[in-house]
Amino acid sequence: MGFRLEDLHVHSHLSSCCMDERMTPNAILAFAEAHDYASLCLTDHLWDRAVPGASGWYAPQDIDHVRSSLPLPKSEKLPFYFGCETELPANGIPALAREYFELFDFVVIPPNHMHMKGLVRPEGVDTPKKMADCVTDRLENLLNLDLPFEKIGIAHLTGHLMFAEGSVADVIREMDSKRLERIFRGYAEAGAGIELNASSFPEWETRSEDLLSIYRVAKEAGCKFYACSDAHAIEQLNVVPNLIPEIVKRLGLTEDDQYRIPKK
Repeated sequence: MGFRLEDLHVHSHLSSCCMDERMTPNAILAFAEAHDYASLCLTDHLWDRAVPGASGWYAPQDIDHVRSSLPLPKSEKLPFYFGCETELPANGIPALAREYFELFDFVVIPPNHMHMKGLVRPEGVDTPKKMADCVTDRLENLLNLDLPFEKIGIAHLTGHLMFAEGSVADVIREMDSKRLERIFRGYAEAGAGIELNASSFPEWETRSEDLLSIYRVAKEAGCKFYACSDAHAIEQLNVVPNLIPEIVKRLGLTEDDQYRIPKK
C-alpha cells in the first residue's frame, strides 16, 4: 500500500483563525473520502480552562467549545478521529491538562508558534541560531514531561510562523543534528508522531533540501510520520494531495514509517 494520504491536523470554523464557515466536519470528511484518505482527525485550537495563562484570543477556545463539534460524522471509508491542537507556551507546559488528554483521540502540540511573542516566544530570540536553539530546547523539555506520547503529534517543525521575519530554512540549518537525533530517538521510543504539514514548507522551491533535513534526522532516529493540511479554508485542503506525495518520495517513506493513532 505504501505511505497513505491522510489529514490528521485540520481546523474547522470553531478555530478562531478559521474564517471559512464552509469548514465543517462534513465538508472536511467529504474531501477526505473523495481523495481516498486512510484517516482523518479534526484538530481545532484549544486552551484548557484548567491551565492558567490563556491569551484573550485563546480563552474562548476551551474544551467545551472544541467538543461542540461532536458527534463527528461517520464514514464507511475511513476513521474520523476527534483531536485538538493545544498550545505550548513559553513555560513549556501544554495548555491541555494531563487528565484531559483522554477526551481526545489525538493531540497536536506545536513547538514553534513563535509569532505569539511573550506567550510562546521569549524575549531576545531574534536570530536563526537563537531560534534554532530555542525550538530544540522546547522539543527536549516537552519530551521530559509525563504525557501520553503515543497519541501526540509534534506539529509543523518547518512552519513559517517559527521565524516569519526571516528564513525558516536558515533556522533549520542552525540546528544541531546530533542533538536533534537524540531527541527524536526519544520521541520514537515514546510512540509520538512527527508531522508532515503540507502547509508548512516555506521556501520549498529554493530550499527544500534544507527543510527536509530535519525530517531526515527524525527518520534516521526511528520516528513515525503523519501527513496533514493544517487547512483553515476549504481551498487549502488540497495541499495534501498536491505536495505530500513528493515529500514522501524524497524522504523515502514507506507504510512502515506511517504513524497511526492508537485504537481505544
